[in-house]
Amino acid sequence: MLNRKEEAELIARARKGEVEAFMNLIKDYQRPIFSLIYRLTGNREDAADLTQETFLKAFSGLKDFREKSGFYTWLHRIAVNQTLNFLKKSSTRREKLEYLDEIKQDDPGVAAVPSPEESSIREEFRSRLQATLEELPMVYKLPFFLVIFQGMSHAEAAKVLGCSEGTVSWKIHEARKMIREKLKHFVPVKKEV
Repeated sequence: MLNRKEEAELIARARKGEVEAFMNLIKDYQRPIFSLIYRLTGNREDAADLTQETFLKAFSGLKDFREKSGFYTWLHRIAVNQTLNFLKKSSTRREKLEYLDEIKQDDPGVAAVPSPEESSIREEFRSRLQATLEELPMVYKLPFFLVIFQGMSHAEAAKVLGCSEGTVSWKIHEARKMIREKLKHFVPVKKEV
């Protein structure tokens, strides 16, 4: 990640039209921006296109960037707006979200192979969680993804979404409540040893 001084220098150079400076400025943000858009659209091709559109819009709008909020926050705001505009225009149902491609084990020292029953339970839970996250209303999904999956603070998410930190906290709380409610009947049975 760039420090503030490096970021400011690259912004100044990019504002003068230096594409290379802009590319250096956004290289650390490509993966999180793509990830955010992908989580919201559920489609890799759409996410790739929207990520490119986000960076093009950022490059052309760099002259309007006010350094009150960080570049990271400003870039996320553009990505969120581009994605919401796309989703409003899109009337077709997108393929299911795939943000939980693999379930990672908590203990890296254990290389235990799960039993077929455990694999089945994990897959069913993953599938139900994925469907639940997909069904979240966008008003709750956005702050939830920004904070939980993108690692933003509530303050950063509030700047991206143009609302208060309290609103972000409340929406995340409500999203968690909805997720718990949807998954309350799913209680994986642990195999007796």
